[in-house]
Amino acid sequence: MVCLVWLAIFAAGFLRNTRPLKFMTFFALACTVLYFCHAWFFMAEEWEFGVIDSLYLFCQLSVYPLFYCYVTILTKDEPLRCRVPLMLLPALILAVAAYITGGNDTVLTIGKVVFAIEVIVVAVFGLRDLSRFDRQIKNYYSDTEGKTMTNTKTLLIIFVSTSFFSAVANLLGRELFLHSPLLGIPSTAFSVLLFCIFYVSFRISFYARDFRKEIQAEKQDYIQPEEVDPDYAALEARIASVMDKQQLFLVPGLKISDVATAVGSNRTYVSNAINNAAGVPFADYVNRRRVEYAKKRLSEQAPEDEKNISELATESGFASFPSFYRAFVKYVGESPTSWLKGLKS
Repeated sequence: MVCLVWLAIFAAGFLRNTRPLKFMTFFALACTVLYFCHAWFFMAEEWEFGVIDSLYLFCQLSVYPLFYCYVTILTKDEPLRCRVPLMLLPALILAVAAYITGGNDTVLTIGKVVFAIEVIVVAVFGLRDLSRFDRQIKNYYSDTEGKTMTNTKTLLIIFVSTSFFSAVANLLGRELFLHSPLLGIPSTAFSVLLFCIFYVSFRISFYARDFRKEIQAEKQDYIQPEEVDPDYAALEARIASVMDKQQLFLVPGLKISDVATAVGSNRTYVSNAINNAAGVPFADYVNRRRVEYAKKRLSEQAPEDEKNISELATESGFASFPSFYRAFVKYVGESPTSWLKGLKS
């Protein structure tokens, strides 16, 4: 029911949906059919291998390839073209083979092995792609709220972890759960997990295509890279000097291209200088300064109510109070209110 409801939501807006949401519609469809076949198996009074079981096997082996294609759309903006049919080909072959052989044990065992391999492959490459995209975002924007894939990455980790238990259950056999209250454990776990996956994907408003378009839309004339990389330590020192003297970190929505313009360099050199010399991505480089500025203002003004602290978040260059709060806790180790109370005491 969870999958069916979200499938209806995605399908209702299919034509106006973004590319990731359109692909999520197919993922929701595969999940819906998969669990319909599950229900058919557990509700049937008599069972023998047939079309429903072959369809179940196909959907089971399609879910992870489809989810990885979704991750690819989010993080790479690459045309999938023939990739999707090729990734679903093993599922189709095994499903047809299982139907022809009447559920041959060898075919079903191969299917279980393929499923386990898919889980591992999607975990490794999916997390790699999501982490790489997040690094690109943090090295371009100072305000990353609503742009990173942290929630998707967390759900993928949980999805993979839960699926290892599912793989073990598959190896034991679905018959173990027939007429058993144990079935409620994986049913509840996957219902909650899939709801979270669909909900997070529904709320994503920024992905690789938006990132590429924004970079291409910039009208800055970049200095061409030299044959020899510059002295990154010296460049970082110049960046820090300009950043502090001009207080660039207070500019809302500051991007690395803005800093490149200010120091007379290009985006690649500035990014490398900050990462290599300072050892942090651009977002941390800027937000750490914003937090230090906020601490100084707090110590000077000592505001006692939440309203003044919220206003200070905007003054410090943060896009919102939640992003200011998270950054403050990250760099200081406690909330602004707690830090202020400690300062006063």
